[in-house]
Amino acid sequence: MIKSRFPNMLLLGSVLLVTLFSCQKSNDDDGPKSKSALLTASLWKIASVGADLDKNNTVDLPYPLENCEKDNTLEFKTDGTGISREGATKCDPADPDSENFTWSLKNNETILNIAIPGSFFSGDATIITLNETTMEAYLDITDPDTGTEVRIIFKLIH
Repeated sequence: MIKSRFPNMLLLGSVLLVTLFSCQKSNDDDGPKSKSALLTASLWKIASVGADLDKNNTVDLPYPLENCEKDNTLEFKTDGTGISREGATKCDPADPDSENFTWSLKNNETILNIAIPGSFFSGDATIITLNETTMEAYLDITDPDTGTEVRIIFKLIH
């Protein structure tokens, strides 16, 4: 009798061990990614741009993006540099294919400081949202023609 139960007990013990080890929590999850890691994960494209006239973090006056702007990409590298690339369609054929820029995160990763030569995407942008697929931020800029401060909200997507 004892001999006939031994294989069953061995099988039950093996199943229990497998179950116990498979239910243990994995240490592979290091928690939420930093904003720097999210920013540098892959290329970004401009999804939308617009003016926030009442500064409530919603676009009041959308800027109509042209197709030649929608295919441009931004690549944020981990060393604080980046590359802005023209897509397959250029708005101006004389524009360079790419331009280098610099970036950094400030104020506990709530501010993206970015310097893209000749672009309104330069300065301290306050991050509204940053996750695996979307970044939304705003820049307060001064209109060179009127001297009026304008809040520009931009949304980037992967």
